[in-house]
Amino acid sequence: MGLVDAIRRLANSPAFKFLLIILLIVALAVPLIFVYLLVSERTQYATKAKAEVGRAWGDAQTIRGPFVIVPTRRERTVRRGNETRTEQVSEIAVFLPETLDVRPTVRTEERRRGIYTVPVYRSEIAVTGTFDAPETRRITSKGATILWDEAVLAVLITDVRCIKRTAEIAIGAETTRFRSGPGVETGPPGRQPGAIHVPLDPERARQGFSFSFRLDLNGSSALNFVPAGGETEITVLSDWPHPSFSGAFLPDTRTITDAGFEAAWKIPRLARGQGQTQHVGGLANLMQPTVFGVRFFQPVKFYSLAERALKYAQGFIAVVFFAVFVMEMKAERRVHWIQHLFVGLALAVFYLVLIGTAEHIGFEGGYLAAATATSLLLGSYIGTVTRSPGQGVQIFAIVAVIYALLYILLRVEDYALLIGSLAAFAMLAAVMFATRNVDWSSTERSAPQAAASSG
Repeated sequence: MGLVDAIRRLANSPAFKFLLIILLIVALAVPLIFVYLLVSERTQYATKAKAEVGRAWGDAQTIRGPFVIVPTRRERTVRRGNETRTEQVSEIAVFLPETLDVRPTVRTEERRRGIYTVPVYRSEIAVTGTFDAPETRRITSKGATILWDEAVLAVLITDVRCIKRTAEIAIGAETTRFRSGPGVETGPPGRQPGAIHVPLDPERARQGFSFSFRLDLNGSSALNFVPAGGETEITVLSDWPHPSFSGAFLPDTRTITDAGFEAAWKIPRLARGQGQTQHVGGLANLMQPTVFGVRFFQPVKFYSLAERALKYAQGFIAVVFFAVFVMEMKAERRVHWIQHLFVGLALAVFYLVLIGTAEHIGFEGGYLAAATATSLLLGSYIGTVTRSPGQGVQIFAIVAVIYALLYILLRVEDYALLIGSLAAFAMLAAVMFATRNVDWSSTERSAPQAAASSG
């Protein structure tokens, strides 16, 4: 009986209850993991929906060029054992324009796939520029022969399926239609980039020319370019109010309003870091490191926000548990560990409610609905369990403040660490102050608690 009494006294001590609460906080990591896996699964669904829309309408587009592209041939001596042989090496000479001016006008739309919304666009891209007589010494000095009869002007495009009308180009005083493909052999099968081209008169290719053309191109998510010209100017006009600029260069000027944006780049060849003449084995990765442009960013990315919120989940559960623990020291009834578990599960289910409602009414509305419902549930539950409506109101206020703080942490990412650390310090100080008079080794209950238990 002595051992049983000792265990009973230990179980009734505040210290034991405190340790039990800590174990419950750790155990609640299990349902939170399942919630995290659910968020990951829904994220994959959203990504799949975006990819399906991209396949049907058009993917993110990158426009490279135009370039004058000319095949070259040279002989190479190869020694294998005692045998020496001569073989032909095929490469590609790429000449960049001296000036390039690109002016896309982008109109956006939203397409739905299930419950998901994906921004897509229609673009009208006006392109003008000039080619100077190309510098060929770098190529001919290697013993290569330039096959001018096979010269083409080519524009590399990520997804040529999305060109919406027959594209024509004016070269000097002549107008001709683009043809599909890069116009030259660019490497092994499967390495041919999406492209359109027109054949060039050999003499014109050697002497230089001016050009202009327009592309009507569909796409989704992003529109990118490369600074192909010796002097490149690109000005994008769009009705999308949430652009995100990315890549090797940011715009020199930009104006963003609720009605759309205008962004302009002016890039000299020195900033580009590449010469006007390139001698390559293929076109697949031509000028890829210099890609830049604009993403049509969706401001409501509730799955990523939900994932970030889950990182704070156990900390906030701990705050609520300790608040309930402090209150039960003064309550008519003690809160059983099973009731603590229900409180923790309610805090975990908050994230399920958040995700489910945000998918239909947006993150702000979903967050407000989930936070309000959870705060009311916990406030009324604790008020009933402790037989103290005032303490229920206090728990409601604490949970509401926690969710307000969490929302701030999600929205001010740059200051999340600072705000979170200060909040954690303040919460720890509050718990320490509130429990400063607790006799952690006491096994005696207060008179009201004992009376409630005997009743």
